[in-house]
Amino acid sequence: MAIPKFDELFNDILEFLSDKKEYRTRYVKEELSKQLNLTDEECQQLIPSGTEPVIQNRIGWSITTLKKAGYVESKKWGYVNITETGFIEHSKNPDITLESLMTIQEVYKFFNGTSKKESKIGESTPEDDIEEAYKKINDSLADQILENVLNKDPVFFEKLVVDLLLKMGYGEFREDAGRTTSPTNDGGIDGIINEDRLGLDKIAIQAKRYDKSNKIGAPLLQSFVGALMGKGVTKGVFITTSSFTKGAIDYASNQSIILIDGDKLADLMIEFNVGTFTSHTYEIKRVDSDYFNLGE
Repeated sequence: MAIPKFDELFNDILEFLSDKKEYRTRYVKEELSKQLNLTDEECQQLIPSGTEPVIQNRIGWSITTLKKAGYVESKKWGYVNITETGFIEHSKNPDITLESLMTIQEVYKFFNGTSKKESKIGESTPEDDIEEAYKKINDSLADQILENVLNKDPVFFEKLVVDLLLKMGYGEFREDAGRTTSPTNDGGIDGIINEDRLGLDKIAIQAKRYDKSNKIGAPLLQSFVGALMGKGVTKGVFITTSSFTKGAIDYASNQSIILIDGDKLADLMIEFNVGTFTSHTYEIKRVDSDYFNLGE
């Protein structure tokens, strides 16, 4: 059989998750790939970038679509389970299609970049479509990035955030401008970035590799600020894979610290190619009016 398209996998995924257990997304991709009766050649066929089997990539896009529909959810990064809505809908209709899911506002908006009420026929240009496709790819990539980060240990995460800040241009003047502190005695600081050549101006880093359900509150930020004062550092960046409570955000607004949550972290890693790489580059050509006007 041919490799199923992503919208032909909705029912297989919902059936796989119908026991209402929570599974690693990676496990779902691997096990479902085995159950589809594909040939070895089809199972091993890679997407053009060569980074992932086609079937697992399509299962991933199918899961993303079902999340938008509210049929499956990720209570924590890297895991997936069926929702009560998904269980009921799959029980009533074991032949869910993309057309039926497009009646759900979030799914329609995901694929069209706007809600049904906002959309107007003929307004979308090919360039608009490319921009929307680019955004959808990056949204999916961001989820994969955070899933991978959470599968690594805290020490790796501390190194990652230092690498990211160096890539962003902080301390780029020398190789040892960024360093992680001892994992056993960091005093509430996970890394230090030197802003100047002599290391007179420093940025302290706190990195918390938390599941998205575990939000960072004001007390952790207060401890971080206390650690800054103890080290004689005036600037800090607090980075987490989860998010911050309103109290934490309000507290940080009155301090010399910057907050980076999981969504922002993934966006920055994509922008500065930390843990990512460019697999395709598409050029959009335009008519060179100067060329055609030569001699006139």
